[in-house]
Amino acid sequence: MKRPDNLILALDTPNIKEIKSILSDLSPYINFVKIGPIAFLPNSVELIKVLEKMQVSIMFDFKFFDIPNTIIASSNFLFNINTRIFTMHCLSGSKSISSVLEELKRIEQKRGQTRPDIFGVTILTSFDEDEINSIGLSGTIGDNVLRLTEQSIKAGVDGIVCSGDEIDLVRKNFSGAVKILVPGVRLESDNDDQKRVVSPKEALRRGADFIVLGRTLTDAKDRKKRINDIIDTLGYN
Repeated sequence: MKRPDNLILALDTPNIKEIKSILSDLSPYINFVKIGPIAFLPNSVELIKVLEKMQVSIMFDFKFFDIPNTIIASSNFLFNINTRIFTMHCLSGSKSISSVLEELKRIEQKRGQTRPDIFGVTILTSFDEDEINSIGLSGTIGDNVLRLTEQSIKAGVDGIVCSGDEIDLVRKNFSGAVKILVPGVRLESDNDDQKRVVSPKEALRRGADFIVLGRTLTDAKDRKKRINDIIDTLGYN
């Protein structure tokens, strides 16, 4: 079976044994994984070895939000671990995004490796209107997603991260100028900290290029059945 290229498996556990179990169950179906602080910080060396052995692409999801020099100093590492996508927060600013992009292009030319794509994180899927207003951002979530997307496209991002609620808005305003990655994807409504969620089929129908599958898949009693159900709903089987 051909593994779908737009499904990203989120490894959001600090337990390396659990990570290995998840990968053992799902690697026949998925070749793209997301790692962030939860999985990476306690297991960095062993985790990278495991992922190298399984020959999967990596979304390095640390949502970099720092001065340009700090992020640039981390850039070489991204080339060492088969990073296909890494995330920066759009609020880090146009200067930071464009500076990092130039560094990635420089390393790409020097090493002869394809650089990872930069995806700008707009508004976290855990945020609602009250939350964004409480931190001083005016306007609706949609207003802020559009503003951050526009600034980030001008700075050179390859894609943006937004919830399923904003896919139509981004596509309407920016068409195919930017790729869209959607976290918080669920087969059903779960009681957790994600407030703006969407189903895999609906996210892709609206125009998402990538979707991230987390607890709705990894917490399933039968992960293999769950991923097969998801793949079936998307018409890949």
